[in-house]
Amino acid sequence: MTTENKKMRILIMDDDHALLEALRQMLEQHEHEVHTVDNAKEAVVKVAETDFDIVMADYRMPGEDGIWFMKNADLKRTTKVLLCTAYANREVIKQMFELGACGYLIKPFDEEEVLRNLDFHGV
Repeated sequence: MTTENKKMRILIMDDDHALLEALRQMLEQHEHEVHTVDNAKEAVVKVAETDFDIVMADYRMPGEDGIWFMKNADLKRTTKVLLCTAYANREVIKQMFELGACGYLIKPFDEEEVLRNLDFHGV
């Protein structure tokens, strides 16, 4: 099943507002419900309030980072987390996976790469 056939509820957590808007528009064109936040604390609140299929989580942000998010978020068992970062550090990737992330995208990424990862990790 492709993302074009299955509507997913996606949360994007990133401090880059231009990236948030571009991803939101692109994913909404593919019929997904998209929520965006620009910090980890707000993302923790959002996942407590709403069931998401996918959380696309940036690692390096002002304030709390992606690892803090993974440690503090009350994620549902069915929620998949994709690390989305320009900071390609093996230790960070390892920590995110140990905390429950199931995949990662290295910035900059294109629409095809995003959709392929959503297809692979989608529910």
